[in-house]
Amino acid sequence: MPRIGHFASVSMAMVMTLSLLPLGRNSAAVPAPGDSAAQIRALELAHNEAIARGDVPAVERMTADDFTYITPRGFLINKKRMLIGVAGGAFEYEYREIYDLKIRLYGDTAVVTGRSLHTVQKDGRDLSDAYRYTRVYVRQSGQWRAVAWQVTVEDEYELEESGQRRRE
Repeated sequence: MPRIGHFASVSMAMVMTLSLLPLGRNSAAVPAPGDSAAQIRALELAHNEAIARGDVPAVERMTADDFTYITPRGFLINKKRMLIGVAGGAFEYEYREIYDLKIRLYGDTAVVTGRSLHTVQKDGRDLSDAYRYTRVYVRQSGQWRAVAWQVTVEDEYELEESGQRRRE
């Protein structure tokens, strides 16, 4: 799968989808219940792209002030610290893909489970891997914002069983 073509098509789809979503803090528009899963899917794609590009303002808009992130190694990181990492280019993504998304809605709360594949360089080291993650969104003032995210390294056995391979 060509990396540039994939990101270009995902970027265009996200721009088109996100242009329909009210992201401003003062927006009074409340998404229709039938649109919630599509909005969450669009946010997942947009979040993935924003992290890959280091787009701090986009990540900040999608994230609640009380956001928490549990890293694959179990560290607890708040929104401010995460944004500092994104701004500082903590990771240089060569490739980043999310897939196998499952979205469950509970009123103004959405729970997303998914898988991601990353090709990453940090300080000259290859940190590429496959992950499973859970992200929780809450609708606040009519806007969906991430409040929690936890990432776990995917087991080699699971990858073999699913037919997936780590990128090399």
